[in-house]
Amino acid sequence: MTHIPCWIISLNPVSEMATTLSTALTAQGVAHEFFPAVDGRQGMPALQGREHLDTPRTLRRHKRNLTSSEVGCYLAHYRAINKAFEQGLEHICILEDDVALEPDFARVLAELPGLPEDCEMVRLMGLRIRQRKLVSSIAGGTHNLVRPRRGWLGTQGYVLNRRGMQKFLDHAANIFEPIDKVLDHFWEFDLRIYGIEPHLIYELEHPSSIKNRCRFPTLESP
Repeated sequence: MTHIPCWIISLNPVSEMATTLSTALTAQGVAHEFFPAVDGRQGMPALQGREHLDTPRTLRRHKRNLTSSEVGCYLAHYRAINKAFEQGLEHICILEDDVALEPDFARVLAELPGLPEDCEMVRLMGLRIRQRKLVSSIAGGTHNLVRPRRGWLGTQGYVLNRRGMQKFLDHAANIFEPIDKVLDHFWEFDLRIYGIEPHLIYELEHPSSIKNRCRFPTLESP
């Protein structure tokens, strides 16, 4: 079974959380590697290439400046997607290192390359599930592919196809809001986002609250 390659964004690949995630991916047969996170804790990270911090737009839109940690998180995701695109990958799975896998992660992940090209991004979990539409059943009917009408919140894990990478990179080089807000405002750059239910990963930092946050409202039928 061939899987989409997974990159784990991590400041410390030898941490307990990161190595636990790596071990779980290996156990499910998923090829993966670590991608260096950008540390914004000690100050504003240096920008590279096309990256541009649009402070006036940030202030107009959010009434405050981005923190250096927000910019660091943003750059880590942007640079991971940019590298995947430059390497010519058709799909990439990006995971943050503070997530755990559900037992059927690999089985469902293996089916995602077969989705229509229109499925440019598939979110593997969300912190806030809002109105969305049922598209189809996948993985033998154990999971649903859904189309959110609003953002799901969070960047814990997602899959992008090549067209999705291109749309994201064309839009996101101009930095004016946190990375999860960029994805939640997907309609602004016509990124076609879908999601998987039940979720394929969950966040370790909030084991007691994720379940409450992610109670699923009723799905709209196709």
